[in-house]
Amino acid sequence: SNEAAFCLCRGLKLAGKERQGNKMVVQFQGVAAKQEALKFYNGAKVEAKAYSDAYRTLKDYVFER
Repeated sequence: SNEAAFCLCRGLKLAGKERQGNKMVVQFQGVAAKQEALKFYNGAKVEAKAYSDAYRTLKDYVFER
């Protein structure tokens, strides 16, 4: 998701993933994860290249077996 890719750009580390029906829920380490996610919705910016790389990393993570 866009929010998860943003969180990766902000330096959060992946902690796990869980399938919920047709969705995959990604979890992040640390108590700051919710605060960083809120920054996404409040319009915080990240570098485009870093975001693209994070999105690709997240996609690979979600679909790995």
